[in-house]
Amino acid sequence: MNFNQNDITPADGEQLVRTYCCTSYKPRQLGIQSNGYLSVTNKRVIYQAQGTHNGFRSVIQSEVPIADISGISSYKGIYFGLLYFLAALLLTSVLSSVSTALLSAIMYAVYDYDLFIAIAWCVVAASFAGSFLVGIQSIWRTVLAGVSVSALMMLGGGSLISSLMPFGGYGNRGGWQIFLAAIVLIYSVVCAYWYARRPTFSLEINSKGGASTPISISSAGGIFSAGAGKSIGAEPAKDADQMLKELGAVILDIQILGDFGISKWTVQDNGEN
Repeated sequence: MNFNQNDITPADGEQLVRTYCCTSYKPRQLGIQSNGYLSVTNKRVIYQAQGTHNGFRSVIQSEVPIADISGISSYKGIYFGLLYFLAALLLTSVLSSVSTALLSAIMYAVYDYDLFIAIAWCVVAASFAGSFLVGIQSIWRTVLAGVSVSALMMLGGGSLISSLMPFGGYGNRGGWQIFLAAIVLIYSVVCAYWYARRPTFSLEINSKGGASTPISISSAGGIFSAGAGKSIGAEPAKDADQMLKELGAVILDIQILGDFGISKWTVQDNGEN
């Protein structure tokens, strides 16, 4: 472990015991991405995250003397991001409209009913099958399903579209494609819901000073949090699970066992690496 991993200056006689890469910040409004590190020493617990964007350096840092720590509260899980859900539906609506416009242009360009049907079904099959080839957390799964819906709606059309067909007999087709489009639409909305399920992480380390919470890492689900640091939601990083399992034991051992607790966790860490 490197004590200066986040430019932390050690105090006299301070020894690093554990460091966890516990959070990931992706604040789109700030245009930066960075990881947050929680470091436990024999004297204090320090949390720091920093990033640079267009020459400007942003830093979140808080710390508490280890002797003053009275409790730890943490959460790692999933929250529903309404803005992600709406963004997925909006992008799907826009690209589905573009798909409908392109199919309409193709329909008038080919001037052949059978060829148009073949092209439309190819779009349906390619977009629907393609939705399963991207990750469930990808916005493109929702978009591809939506494009499939728009193509099915073109195939199953309403009376207005039927009246504009340049070839005869198209208005006599069955409407089962509309029913199929409704099923795929439900699938598209479900994809948007899964895209909106986002990982989140929060941690509060309380001190003995009453209601004081020197270290507070807010979850990504919080929208109306006060303060610059707390307004940026955190997602769990690679060491989040490990930190949640052992942080309390590390702090308690250092508080109660002193040097023996320090050597215990330092030896364990060296053995893992």
